[in-house]
Amino acid sequence: MKRILTAIVALPVLLYTVWSDTPYYFAALTLIAVLIGLYEFYALASKLEITTQKTLGYLAGIAVVACFTVNRPHLIAAVISGLVLMSLSTEVFHAGDMSKSLATVSATVLGVLYIALLAGALVGVRMLADTHTAVATPKLAAKLLTTFFAMVMMTDTGAYYTGRAIGRHKLALRVSPGKTIEGSVGGFIAAALAGVACREIFFPEIALLHVIALGVIIGIVGPIGDLAESMLKRGAGVKDSGAIFPGHGGMLDRIDSLLFCAPVIYYYSLWFL
Repeated sequence: MKRILTAIVALPVLLYTVWSDTPYYFAALTLIAVLIGLYEFYALASKLEITTQKTLGYLAGIAVVACFTVNRPHLIAAVISGLVLMSLSTEVFHAGDMSKSLATVSATVLGVLYIALLAGALVGVRMLADTHTAVATPKLAAKLLTTFFAMVMMTDTGAYYTGRAIGRHKLALRVSPGKTIEGSVGGFIAAALAGVACREIFFPEIALLHVIALGVIIGIVGPIGDLAESMLKRGAGVKDSGAIFPGHGGMLDRIDSLLFCAPVIYYYSLWFL
């Protein structure tokens, strides 16, 4: 019941920011998710007795999302370079135990790359103008993101129910014993079907072959993102990354698949639309 109530509240908020006339609501929502995700990631690191430079990570995360928001993704290289330099410099002058400096700097930078950079790609999609395509497409960004979210969600749903019904062969036993190869196949089929449904309902401008290909790719990549986050949690010895969503766990538990799939939809929008 908690999971259902959380979805009833969260989904309308997400869709409102996606379809709103201003893209900045979505950018703000993404930034909140990034900061919470970074907090949870650094908390996982602390479980392994890895100290992280949280302030530097938060500031870099804000800067990365800002680069996507103002359509200046080329500046992200400068942000990451600055983060690496500042992180190493901070360790030079404040390291208490130099044997842990490598882990400190690595975890600090990885958090920004894993969460802020990948999530920020969705902001880049939200900032697309309707004139981005050869023939102007009304609400292009909203249609593309809604299709994307539908594919990711249906991947999880399809994999869950297919796995329960016919799952026999384990996908990654050590990381997530419940996931099966059969479930994964059901997941990417469900993602492709979700894409086709979105095309028929509200996004006729997207090519059928494109939407099927996107669904298949997202259906494959999404579960890997889920498994990657599960690996981090198991390594840290925790069940959930946090408890911000009743019945769902933490922010990373909710966006793990989205993070891995975000570059897929971002670069599709740049290269193929």
